[in-house]
Amino acid sequence: MNNLNTETDMVSITIDNQVYRVPPNENLLQTCLTLGLDLPYFCWHSELGSVGACRQCAVKQYLNDEDKIGRLVMA
Repeated sequence: MNNLNTETDMVSITIDNQVYRVPPNENLLQTCLTLGLDLPYFCWHSELGSVGACRQCAVKQYLNDEDKIGRLVMA
């Protein structure tokens, strides 16, 4: 089985007005770290996943371009 993502498997996310094509099977924190972006975190570990308890990786997530309110989620 091939676990490599092709360009058609990728999804688009926008962070600080920059669009990135990323694998859909990674959480946002893992994606940010892979991209070299600075997103603080404390309770996440690649082997254990995330419980989101420390709230350091809180980000505002928007449904689409029309969503002006968004919601807080743990990356």
